[in-house]
Formats: sequence, structure tokens, C-alpha cells
Amino acid sequence: MIDTKADPLLAGHPSSIPVAARTARLFNLLAVASVAIAALLPLAVVLYWAMADQAEVLRSSGLTPDIMREFGATQRFGAAFVTVLTVLPLSWALVRLRVCFTEFANGRPFAARGIAGLRDFAAGVALAALAKLVGFTLLMLVLTWSAPPGMRQLAIQINSDMLIMALFAAIVASLGWAMEKAAAIAEENSQFV
Repeated sequence: MIDTKADPLLAGHPSSIPVAARTARLFNLLAVASVAIAALLPLAVVLYWAMADQAEVLRSSGLTPDIMREFGATQRFGAAFVTVLTVLPLSWALVRLRVCFTEFANGRPFAARGIAGLRDFAAGVALAALAKLVGFTLLMLVLTWSAPPGMRQLAIQINSDMLIMALFAAIVASLGWAMEKAAAIAEENSQFV
């Protein structure tokens, strides 16, 4: 929300626009939340694999007890490692999104730094969708590693979550591209005044 009552000369930066205090607080809160979530994602994954029992893993993976007879420390570590690798691109994307929110809070929605943060967020979400595809395959290998001969599984899963993440990344990348073009046009127009 743009503060129409604020003096534009007091915005603090030559190319910034006035932002209401409430809106700036919201953007700053979103910046902090994005970094907090980015830090908690890998931790949550590690905690899940450290505490999940075999029945839960069987239920969530769709494997049967004859394929996954044991779920030992090596499998837990391997599953946690693979899953952490799949969430790291999303964590990086959220850290980059913080930059965009910070620029918005400071009244600079078209700053190059904020646009780069938004573009990196889109790239990170796209990488997370791809990592989810590869990660599921590796996770199935890890979970069936101790299966009897001939019962190890190689599986590929493409689900709506991955497709929606990829579509979301494309939309955000398009918005970043449009913001970059708008900033270039605004810069060009400011040179004529």
C-alpha cells in the first residue's frame, strides 16, 4: 500500500516511493519469515528422518514390509541426506526472496537488487521442483537398499506438486522479467525529465 499522505521527498532514497509503516512492517515480517522457513526446512527434514518409525516410512513411501525389512541408521542418514538436498534449492530461494521483501519495505519495488532476488526465487523454486523429481528416485534407492535381491526399486514420480511448483516458478520469473523491463523504461523516462 502506497502512503498517499507521506511526503515523497522524505522517502529516503531518490528512486523510492513512500510506503505506509504498516505495509513496511508486513514486508519486513515476510522477509524474516522467509529466512526462518529457509533455515527450518532442512532441520525439519533431518528431524523427520531421525524420528520416523518404519511403519510411517512404509506408509508414506508406498513400500511393503517385505521390500523394506529393516530401516537402520544408514538408511535414515541416506534418506535425510537425499531429502535435505531436495529442499536446499527451496531454502536458497527463500533467502533470496528476503532481498525482494526488504526492497519492497524500503519503497524500492523496481530496484535491481529486489528484482534479482525475485528472479533467484523463481530459479530456486524451479530447481526445487526438479530436485524433488530426482530426489524421489534416489530416496527409493536408499529405502530399498537392504531389500532382498531383485526387490530393490527404482521409481520415478511426477505429481501435481512438482508441476504446480514449476508453473509457480514460471509465473514469478515472468513477473520478475516484467518488473525488470518496467524499471528500465522508468529509468529511460527519468533521463528525459
